[in-house]
Amino acid sequence: MVWALARLPSRPGPLRILELGCGVGRDSRILASEGHLVRAVDHSRIAVKRARSGPRGPPGLEFIEGEALAEVARTPSGSVDVVYAHGLYMGFAEAELDELLEGIRRVLAPGGHHLFAVRSTTDPHFGQGAAIAPDVFLGGPHETPIRYYRHETLARFSGPDLVRFAEELREDLALWYVGDRRT
Repeated sequence: MVWALARLPSRPGPLRILELGCGVGRDSRILASEGHLVRAVDHSRIAVKRARSGPRGPPGLEFIEGEALAEVARTPSGSVDVVYAHGLYMGFAEAELDELLEGIRRVLAPGGHHLFAVRSTTDPHFGQGAAIAPDVFLGGPHETPIRYYRHETLARFSGPDLVRFAEELREDLALWYVGDRRT
């Protein structure tokens, strides 16, 4: 979270942030406590219930039970300053991930940031289980397929309208931290 906070767009007033895969809302609360307007979505009914039942959040914090793809699809074009996702993209199939990334490009306002963290191939669990696609494994310590990322596979998140401005591999955490800016 500290990595993402340091890379938020600097502009006056609160940022409109869409957090995908918020879990119990820890990062959402931090972002909202900084004065930003945060819509946080997670597919887990239990996680969202816990997020809502936690300490009363700062104003401008909304927890939504739902799927990331559906939430992005219902979000108006250009209406978000930041899309934030920590650890979400490792569970999507290729077509779903492409659809989600297309939606993220659509909802980001010009100059908006896509800040995310994904599992790296330096993760000790990488390669455990059955390989079902390149760098995707089923089994091992996981019950669902998990996608791990290499430096070259991070390129799928960028494009002509999303330019990479930050990237850091934290080998101690086996995570890539990435920031793209919408042109």
